[in-house]
Amino acid sequence: MLPPTCKLEANLIRLRERLPDAPVAGILLTRLIMNLGRGLSAMLEHQIRPFGLTEPEFRVLATLYSQPDGVAYPGDLCACADQRPANMSRISDALVSRGLITRMASAQDRRRLEMRITAAGEDLVRRLLPTVWEPLRSLLKDLPEDEQTRLTEQLKRLGALLESVVGEHGPAAEGGP
Repeated sequence: MLPPTCKLEANLIRLRERLPDAPVAGILLTRLIMNLGRGLSAMLEHQIRPFGLTEPEFRVLATLYSQPDGVAYPGDLCACADQRPANMSRISDALVSRGLITRMASAQDRRRLEMRITAAGEDLVRRLLPTVWEPLRSLLKDLPEDEQTRLTEQLKRLGALLESVVGEHGPAAEGGP
């Protein structure tokens, strides 16, 4: 049995035979990135599940933890944690109910909600991060830091190009290429 990437590549070779102008390299690249994203997400979920968190809850909590005063506004967290406002409400409700964050009106602008990580939330993040880092270090151990940096820069560039293309052609289709 061929590994998934080999099957994908074999399918793309057959696609090129039928449609010679098919962007095979681009399709392969995007499928690999999508597959890596799903795999990394599953790996993270496996590490945080014993702590009773979902991946979006973890991202919000870690983002709050990384703030100098542990405070952020929901709109800022939406961008940092890659969440929509409706999802942010659900996530913050779950984190508030567990006592990991608080939510209150801002002292500077009573119309804005302010989210703050609690001592219990900080403790959970401090216990959780080493658990998350262990498989990440294992995954990247054979990829030197300079290669990681180059790959990061290339992915950032690809992300900026994606934003440009999506802006030009409307929202990306669900499921991708």
